[in-house]
Amino acid sequence: MNELLLVDDESKLLRIFQASLTKKGYLVSTAANGQEARRKMAESNAKVVFLDLKLPDATGLDLLQEFSALYPDKVYVIMTAYGDVENAVTAMKTGAFDYIVKPVKLNELIVVIEKAFEFLRMKEENIRLKEQLRDSESSDELLGVSSEMKEIFELVKRVSQTNASILLQGESGTGKTMIAKLLHKYSDRHNRPFVSINCAAIPEQLLESELFGHEKGSFTGAVASRKGKFEAANHGTLFLDEIGEITPAFQAKLLQAVQDKEFMRVGSDEIRNVDVRIITATNRNLKQMVDEGKFREDLYYRLNVIDIYIPPLRERSDDIPLLIGKFLERYRQKMNRSFTLSPDLTQRLMSYSWPGNVRELENVIERAVILCRGEELSVDDFPREIREMKNSFLHKPELDDEKTLPEQLEEIEKQLILKALDEGLGQPASAAKKLGISRQSLLYKMNKYFSKN
Repeated sequence: MNELLLVDDESKLLRIFQASLTKKGYLVSTAANGQEARRKMAESNAKVVFLDLKLPDATGLDLLQEFSALYPDKVYVIMTAYGDVENAVTAMKTGAFDYIVKPVKLNELIVVIEKAFEFLRMKEENIRLKEQLRDSESSDELLGVSSEMKEIFELVKRVSQTNASILLQGESGTGKTMIAKLLHKYSDRHNRPFVSINCAAIPEQLLESELFGHEKGSFTGAVASRKGKFEAANHGTLFLDEIGEITPAFQAKLLQAVQDKEFMRVGSDEIRNVDVRIITATNRNLKQMVDEGKFREDLYYRLNVIDIYIPPLRERSDDIPLLIGKFLERYRQKMNRSFTLSPDLTQRLMSYSWPGNVRELENVIERAVILCRGEELSVDDFPREIREMKNSFLHKPELDDEKTLPEQLEEIEKQLILKALDEGLGQPASAAKKLGISRQSLLYKMNKYFSKN
């Protein structure tokens, strides 16, 4: 994306600009009149087009109207020695990206060119994200496009047709509930109930009644018989969220229901049978809880026939732009306003650690669109943690002109290794995971770079 077309009848000016811009790395085509400009537009891949307002056989405004219709993916800038407000307004209304007055200085021209290419990059990025969003919405795969999430989606589709119990593990806010709903949607039970319950939100003395139901008069306040979640989910899917929070005493009661699909309502001696697919989720390490005696081993293995781990958002930052686009589109429709985000601000959000994961990102975007005064979100619209992020995450590393490319790449690699070790509290395994390399490879690099220190 570095091709330009300059249309002007001043041949000397064209030669000067063509030579100067070529030295700056641009591919420059020129045209001295409207007819030549039409031919060059058809032949070249120029993305930014400068049109002089006064040409021998046409006007810049006429060409702007013509080219805007034929080549809407290009950016047009009007140049003129007649810098009156009327022409400027007309040019902008016709579709010009900018308007500059001659004589034009080279540095001013380059500023406009860089702005134009930045605009095109943002436009193409928005188109790409909208296409990804549309593709995601068509299949309900709204959690991300990273390699990690693609693997999870493939696993979801493979296991959804089975009746095996599934344990979803991951930090709070990573999207475990949405994964559970996808498992149900892709299963043969999709036309039957999907029943969800948060085990951590219900006191233990009420959880048994919520899951298994109760008979009239079985306890104070039980004025009528009531079905529990197991019966409500019959022939469908039962999703038990925060399963790691239930007490050991209740784990024993849950084991029989999960194992045999049999239970009794509170206050009843009648055994009831159901056909349900069990999906559970937790943000805790159940295997560690088993080792510590806090979670029944037999129940753990009954629930964990298939284990799906959803990584935190900080480990899949490639998903962040798509998720931002999804949330912004939701608020565009809800508030009937067009919200945009600059590349710099998107990069800042991609560099943030997101301890609350996708749920936190959604809340942050909602806050930003509420506080936004115009249509482009500003960093001031975001919480303090994002506004005050260390700039070291946001800038390119400083390069030393006296060092060779391999030497500079080694220096960058050293910095990244030190940063990963620091974040991983000195543990090579954790640092290697952050860097996306094997532990053996990290140890080799540590020995190479730091053994002499």
